[in-house]
Amino acid sequence: KGIDNGIMDEPPIHYYLLGTATKEAWKTADAWPLVNLDRKSFYFGSTLQPEPPSASGTHDSYRVDYSTTSGKLSRWTAVNWGHKYPNMRSNDTKALTYTTAPLDSPLQVIGHPVVHIWLQTNAPDLDLFVYLEEVDEDGNSTYVTEGILRASHRALGNAPFENLGLPWHNHFKSELQAIPAGEAIELVFDLLPTACQFSKDKRIRVTVTFADADNFDTPVIDPPPVVQLLRDKNHPSLVELPLLGLR
Repeated sequence: KGIDNGIMDEPPIHYYLLGTATKEAWKTADAWPLVNLDRKSFYFGSTLQPEPPSASGTHDSYRVDYSTTSGKLSRWTAVNWGHKYPNMRSNDTKALTYTTAPLDSPLQVIGHPVVHIWLQTNAPDLDLFVYLEEVDEDGNSTYVTEGILRASHRALGNAPFENLGLPWHNHFKSELQAIPAGEAIELVFDLLPTACQFSKDKRIRVTVTFADADNFDTPVIDPPPVVQLLRDKNHPSLVELPLLGLR
């Protein structure tokens, strides 16, 4: 309406930094992604670690548990009211988890995490649910963000718009691919953007499941299939985290 209300004088980006005091949580920036971010890879292993794997043939075998869930008040169902995630600890015991050592200092993850996951299975298709969580000293696990992808939709394409350099999947019917039985496949996809400060002495966890029982109608295979998550030097499963303040 031509009214000078000062909005154009403000920075264009406002974000809320979880894990900090409420009065300090709102932050501003001139660009997104933040210009001073470092993307750092953390590799799946006996822990979630910055060192890439050096061994061959390393993997984790997992029989799909269709009861895994992110709860009944997730972002998928709690649209008109506040959503609330449960302690993810019980869900993690039924899933594949990769967890860092306790942090020596606070760490800020700001932006889109991206996962690269190598799988091998005889199942023709799978739904993947990947969660980023913070684990406290008592083993309680707090949901931070998530990403999902059906394996048959794994083909990467070129986004028809500027998508910040993130993996893009067209989801065209012509591009769908069943999982070749017994062959290794890689799935690359981003998690929803977040801004979270992980506290000193807490741990960062990536949890991988193949169902979210309270939110998705995943096709159930009977008997549940066995999946091998590969994490060796030729198939390095990992998460890329956008970290602030490492320089």
